[in-house]
Amino acid sequence: MEKSKIELIKEWIETCSLLKGGKINVDYLKDEIQSYSIDRTPVEPVIKTFADGGFIIQIAFDFTVTAPISSQAIVNLANSKFCEDFQEWIREQNKKGILPKIKGVQEVKYTSPGYILQKTETTAIYIIQMNCQYYEN
Repeated sequence: MEKSKIELIKEWIETCSLLKGGKINVDYLKDEIQSYSIDRTPVEPVIKTFADGGFIIQIAFDFTVTAPISSQAIVNLANSKFCEDFQEWIREQNKKGILPKIKGVQEVKYTSPGYILQKTETTAIYIIQMNCQYYEN
């Protein structure tokens, strides 16, 4: 059975050495520190239509992580640094042409910085909005 495109994106992100434990869920985020998920977000899938009948298609998704937060700035700054480092990893993979194994894949990019979606006194869910584009005919 052929894998879904979101599964191929998940497998690609799991190669990132920044992830502690390396496993990512889809549409499910555990209530534990260093839990990760990718969740599709609604978007018009067709970005561009070509005269030959081909399309540029996009898959929009959120990369989310549960992280510790604290009244001590050093903890929260580490979370911010993780988001920056993850975004740098995304840029580097694109430069090297190391992308998800989706036929016709063009790029994967982040479309927002890492920011807090929700928080408690001890944990926060950070989110980075992302986009994968591929050519399909």
